[in-house]
Formats: sequence, structure tokens, C-alpha cells
Amino acid sequence: MKNTLLILMTLFTFSVFGQETKSEAGGPPKLSELIGFWKKVELPNEEKLNKVNPWPQKYQWFAFCENGKVYSMMSDKDYNYSAKELKEIFDVLPANKTPNYQYNGQFLTIDNKEIKDYQEFWGVNLFAVDINDFLKKGNLIMTLDDGKGNVIYYRLLKKIE
Repeated sequence: MKNTLLILMTLFTFSVFGQETKSEAGGPPKLSELIGFWKKVELPNEEKLNKVNPWPQKYQWFAFCENGKVYSMMSDKDYNYSAKELKEIFDVLPANKTPNYQYNGQFLTIDNKEIKDYQEFWGVNLFAVDINDFLKKGNLIMTLDDGKGNVIYYRLLKKIE
């Protein structure tokens, strides 16, 4: 757990101070690398690592679309959805009620026009190499900021091809 926290904090430090520089371990994804379907991967000792858990359901799926929309869903049960199945699921949701994202360098901002003054501010890093058994090349780590510069939630995602 200590090594995991050290790796995550190091990557977040690169994200904040690196100004879009990549290290051997990874760095901010290109927009083309971010776009697509993702599944949340559980981090070891996740409940201790995260200071808050605004999304309590264990299994989560996401889609970052070229049109600036971000879709998500959660479940208490695990499913092995394909990208095609997730596209079909997310396509039935109304686009005008779906949150938007903006990607700027290594920061991702999500708003939801359905909720007044709602905004999420995330740091994002894409792993360029395997670090250990769960931090793998191609995985995306997202770090949620509390609005004061503090990371309060870590989300690790694996791309669904």
C-alpha cells in the first residue's frame, strides 16, 4: 500500500508541476487516448486511500466522447461489457442531460448543467509502462481535487477495446 500511495502521489506531482511533461512511467494522455470506454479498476486499500467516496458502487464504467460528453454508470455487480455494449447503453441516455468534459493539458473538468454550480476537477495520467500487478500500461489514473488543491479521490481505469 505504501508503494502504491508513493507511486500515485509521484504521478500526481508530475501532473501538477510537470506542465504536460511525460516521465518514463507516463503522463497526460492525448485526447485521442482519452476518448473511448473505460472500466474502473479497484486499487488495493482503496477505502483508506480515498478521503471521500462520492461514487460508492464498486463497479463503474465511463465513456469519454469526441463531442465533449462524458457518460458513466455504476453497479453493485460486475459485468464484462464490450465497447459495443457500452455504446448501446450510453446511446439511449439523453445527450442534453449528460455531463460535459473539457480536457486541457493534463486536467479534466466535468460539469453537469442539471446541477447548479456542479464541477469536478481531475488530474489525469496515462501509464506508459507496467508499474506493478494493478498499475498497468494503458491504465488511466484520475485524481479528484477538492477545489483547494488536495486530492480526495483516486480512480484507476482500464480501457475497454
